[in-house]
Amino acid sequence: MSYAIRRAAPEDAALLAEHRARVWREVGGWDDETMALQIPIWAAWFYDAVADGRYRSWIAEKDGEAIASGSLLVYAAIPRPGSESDREGRVQSVYVVPDARRRGIARALMDEIIAHARSIPLIRLVLHPSDDARPLYAVLGFSALDEMGLRLGDG
Repeated sequence: MSYAIRRAAPEDAALLAEHRARVWREVGGWDDETMALQIPIWAAWFYDAVADGRYRSWIAEKDGEAIASGSLLVYAAIPRPGSESDREGRVQSVYVVPDARRRGIARALMDEIIAHARSIPLIRLVLHPSDDARPLYAVLGFSALDEMGLRLGDG
């Protein structure tokens, strides 16, 4: 399969929101009605965040049609020993349309994200993988971290 990867622009916000909703439907079991209400909220947020650089996304296209996307949320962090950076990144919403899966597209998107993270540079990348995606991320060098979380709301 021949495809091209490009950096997303603010005008791609609606596509990024739709792809995020598809991830949440598939992995999180969220219903269509809830996601339909969330998509415009995400689209508005993505527009601003892509424009100001805190959310960086890449889109894979085949014949001008978006078949996949992946994003990187860049945020402030306290510098750590061994790193001069004061930023970390969270990989978000890596999504490939079902007909294009298992063809290396997610890996190609992740290669772009990782190369960008190294170039700017970031202290580290974190992500929350689906069970199906864990082998890919392990091959790329991701491993379990020693953190815990506390949800402060319903989401």
